[in-house]
Amino acid sequence: MTESHKNRPMEVVCTDEFAHWYRQLAPGEQDDLVVVVQLLESSGVLLGYPHSSALKGSRHSLRELRPKQGHSPLRVAYAFDPRRDAVLLIGGDKRAESNLYPNLIRKAEAIWEAYLAEQAAGIHDKE
Repeated sequence: MTESHKNRPMEVVCTDEFAHWYRQLAPGEQDDLVVVVQLLESSGVLLGYPHSSALKGSRHSLRELRPKQGHSPLRVAYAFDPRRDAVLLIGGDKRAESNLYPNLIRKAEAIWEAYLAEQAAGIHDKE
């Protein structure tokens, strides 16, 4: 990690896949997600249960955001990149998807691997 990365605040980054999923949610659901994302932004890696937990079964250190302290059926897969930014990968709804976790993990892993490759190539560098 370079010196400039150590001294900058953590950011929350959204992938295109997450943004597409988020735009399809009802306004109240979007509001619930904004609250938990703000908690992630302020707490970073220290955000824990019931708002965040590890996604078991992933090849990577993926985590899930849980709006409304886990009382919402919405889940967001995310991870911390090498810069220690939180990257929102993709979301899902436990009400609508009976096999949510295997599908969410599979999709999130593919998005995460592509994101890391793009980051290594400098695609996510800011001017």
